[in-house]
Amino acid sequence: MASCWQVTEKQGFLIAPNPVTDPLPFLSNTERSAVTEIMDVASSLSQLVADGRCREACLALPIPNFSGSDVILDERAAERLHQAYAFLSNGYLWQPGAEPTRQLPRTLAIPFVQLSARVKRPPTLSYTNTQLTNWRRLDPAGEISVENIKAVQMFQSLPDEEWFWVLHIVIEARGAPAVIAGTRLVQAAKMNDIDQIEIQLEIIRCGLETIIELAGRMEEGCRPEVYYETLRPYLFAHPDGVVFDGVEAFGGKPQTFLGQTGAQSALIPAICTSLGLRHARSELTTYLEAVRAYMPEPHRQFVAGLEGQVVRDCVSSTVSQNPVRTLYNSCVEKVVEFRRLHLGLAANYIASRMDNPRGTGGTDFMRWLKHMTRETTEQML
Repeated sequence: MASCWQVTEKQGFLIAPNPVTDPLPFLSNTERSAVTEIMDVASSLSQLVADGRCREACLALPIPNFSGSDVILDERAAERLHQAYAFLSNGYLWQPGAEPTRQLPRTLAIPFVQLSARVKRPPTLSYTNTQLTNWRRLDPAGEISVENIKAVQMFQSLPDEEWFWVLHIVIEARGAPAVIAGTRLVQAAKMNDIDQIEIQLEIIRCGLETIIELAGRMEEGCRPEVYYETLRPYLFAHPDGVVFDGVEAFGGKPQTFLGQTGAQSALIPAICTSLGLRHARSELTTYLEAVRAYMPEPHRQFVAGLEGQVVRDCVSSTVSQNPVRTLYNSCVEKVVEFRRLHLGLAANYIASRMDNPRGTGGTDFMRWLKHMTRETTEQML
């Protein structure tokens, strides 16, 4: 059976073929009763948050045992459960109207760590939870579009939050052809197949145009002030680390993780890597390598396996006015255009609203985004 994280031309890095929204049919009988209660609480999270009862509800949860290999029978069900615990955990840590806490109760900590071992990612909220697995189709036969996708899990019952998740999900799907074209581009470059290189570069250019067009729609459904004041606070990891009660492997010591961030998406890294775009070693590149641990394992392997330098070498060997070189530079220009758009969104949604802006991933994101934009511009051929 193919992994649910196999990268496809229709859905790119989104879970495939569809997320499991109800894990119960894919569980052994021993844990179904407990999981029914847990999923009821997860489904009610937005109301519990609004009522200030998230912590109370989480403390009363049963503690299922997910450690056995025969407990969860489908990889997608494990992802749905990991998502539920990730949202519940951040809802608990950052419950509005109460002091933030760094103590995750055993009712969340023990099963969350077990599920994290199963999905091979840290026990913390990540882009995989909020976007890659966080969708369902209204029309099961319909495409992945803003009109046909609803979020599965949310912190609040606000259309702004749902739009923020859904727009990213659609961007992932619509960027998928460019991702697959990147793998074909590398193979074509290895064979010095100029015609095929040109075909794949055009697909990448069009894909980037679509990504830019969609990203430009963010304010259409998500107001910057609403994002900043009501959604962003839930996306942070605790800066001093989280103590996972009852998890012997952690020995009662705080565990420090990165917060949820779009840098945990493989979409733009895959496209840039296939084009052979690189950044000089710095604190930024160290961070970008660290966030890959928060991606599904097949996505880390996918990006690592792209040998984009062969593409730059092949295109560089053509004469300066060659259509392939022109098309390659057009792709780089589109990456720069995307980075500038991203920079503008980051300024509008976050940086303009605080004195010393830090991203949910803990970074000086404005400085880094400017640096990446400048370095990308310098890689035109």
